[in-house]
Amino acid sequence: MKKSITLLTLLFIAMFSFAQTSNENITIKKRNGRIINVETNEKLSKLELKSMLDEESYDSYIRGRNRYIASIPFWAATAIEGAFSITYIAMGYDLKYDCINNHDHQQEKENGHDIYCENATGAMLYWVIGGFFAAGAVMYAIPSTILTISSHRKLNAAVDGYNQKSSDVTLNFGATNNGIGLTLNF
Repeated sequence: MKKSITLLTLLFIAMFSFAQTSNENITIKKRNGRIINVETNEKLSKLELKSMLDEESYDSYIRGRNRYIASIPFWAATAIEGAFSITYIAMGYDLKYDCINNHDHQQEKENGHDIYCENATGAMLYWVIGGFFAAGAVMYAIPSTILTISSHRKLNAAVDGYNQKSSDVTLNFGATNNGIGLTLNF
């Protein structure tokens, strides 16, 4: 009987002595739509974040990450539309410049009206097309900007929620990484 009580006492002490979790508090920050560990400079996986963050912070992280990913095609479309706009406006400028340089600088009159270079009409057409592409770039830039700002706010909320945990000391009994026992969180 004495051996059983001694064995159970040692087993009970062993369970409580290894009960504290080995998870150390780390500092995290946001970089390029990802959350990274500041000390190691490595990105944290979703599984690691799910175990580290509380439910509200993790949900904020998932929403922010999804919005960040959704903004990428909009930014690509904005860049493409902007490139086409600049190209068409530059082509129109080149046509207008060629018209001015190739014209013999004398105003020819026919029936009281000036005769303009035919390239001037083409230049105006290129400028109008470039303007439509510029308007398209602005239309894509608006949702991409909104999505990016929203994703940054959500990711910052998740990071701030983790980094500014309450400094309350809690004592819990339950399952840990090393067994069953008391955990002291501070």
